Amino acid sequence: MKVRIFLATITATIMPLAAAAQSIQTRIIVPFAAGGATDTVARSLASKLSQTWNETVMVENRPGAAGTIGARHVATSPPDGRTLLIVASGHAINELVHEKLPYRTVEDFTPVAQVVDVPNVLLAPKNSPYASVMDVVAAAKENPNLLSYGTSGVGTSVHLSGELLKSMSGVNIEAIFFKGDAESLTNVVGGHVPLSINTVPGAKEQIDAGNVRALAVTAKTRVPVIEHVPTIDESGVPGYDVSTWFGILGPKDMDPALVERLNADIRDAMHSPEIDRQLSERGMIIQVGTPAEFDRLIRDEIGKWKPIVEELGLRGKS
Repeated sequence: MKVRIFLATITATIMPLAAAAQSIQTRIIVPFAAGGATDTVARSLASKLSQTWNETVMVENRPGAAGTIGARHVATSPPDGRTLLIVASGHAINELVHEKLPYRTVEDFTPVAQVVDVPNVLLAPKNSPYASVMDVVAAAKENPNLLSYGTSGVGTSVHLSGELLKSMSGVNIEAIFFKGDAESLTNVVGGHVPLSINTVPGAKEQIDAGNVRALAVTAKTRVPVIEHVPTIDESGVPGYDVSTWFGILGPKDMDPALVERLNADIRDAMHSPEIDRQLSERGMIIQVGTPAEFDRLIRDEIGKWKPIVEELGLRGKS
């Protein structure tokens, strides 16, 4: 009787612990709506890491406030490597445009790895009267209150792509902010906004289907998967060059050995044939460096965009 009671007590103690252990899963937080480019990369990476680690890696979308809602969640999570954040270039710019963030951009995160470079593209509805960047510039000069463009949020790379175009071409085009890349794309496809700047991966399917007109890419060189689309630089705005990067962060104070292991596993996953093919076909360039290199990239981006944000007067407009 005593043995049975002892075994029952042990079982009652161990089973909840085992269930709790099984419920602990690695999550990649996407701070934007589902369906965009960051979401695509996160889900591809999560699928491959699930195979590598023989456990389910979940993707959780927490959109809003130009990515700061999801970032805040990760910043306050335990540094055990179970909660990771995929960020875009806007992560480095948010502190420049927001009056106050619920976290510190550099100090409250641990850089794990950059994963891809992503070009952006200027779009118009398929029946738009504008066929080129210069058509847009001419129309905006003729009527300064005529045009607007959709973008995923203040301080994101797609937003600054538009603001830099305005600055370098000397025209006024009002920014219309949406929760994510997919939402702004839907609005330009539907003709609800006359222009939109989106990531190439997010827009490629609609471009290929002829549902939207690609006027120019924001990168310095043409993008192989939409080779027919010129750059903004060659379209008449010389020197124009903006691109987006995505990377993985964790909470601050992560164990360096854990970070190195995560970096190595992410590198292997991103360079696997299936992910390389899947993302390259969408217009992304696989780019995985060391944690130190990703840390330096974020710091350099803050320095790069600070004078531009100040010149354009974007601080406090979020």
